[in-house]
Amino acid sequence: MFAKNGEKIEMVATRYDYFPASFRWRGRRLDVAAVEKCWTRQRQLTQRLFRVRTEAGVFVLAFEPARGIWRVKSWPLTYWLPRLSRSDAPRYPLPRRQRRPALGGLTMQPATVRAKRS
Repeated sequence: MFAKNGEKIEMVATRYDYFPASFRWRGRRLDVAAVEKCWTRQRQLTQRLFRVRTEAGVFVLAFEPARGIWRVKSWPLTYWLPRLSRSDAPRYPLPRRQRRPALGGLTMQPATVRAKRS
């Protein structure tokens, strides 16, 4: 799923030959709505990192100018989690004693108190 160096992507378009404009990742074309942050990391190889916002969420992209390779360093959490719909039943329901009673259209009647006759 997640490689140490990130997954390779295909850069479809750039702005000003520097900022990413759209890229292809896992078969999907994602258009960049905004570049939120740009910084450079100097290690063994120089990397230009970009935090970009797309319709799918926020990604961190890395470009290695020496090799000409673009990679995705991090992506939105929604890609890690399975798709759940609201109609799905809970996986681990509470025990019967701890569940709240379902009213289902019934109204609660006030309790009546009977006095003891002596």
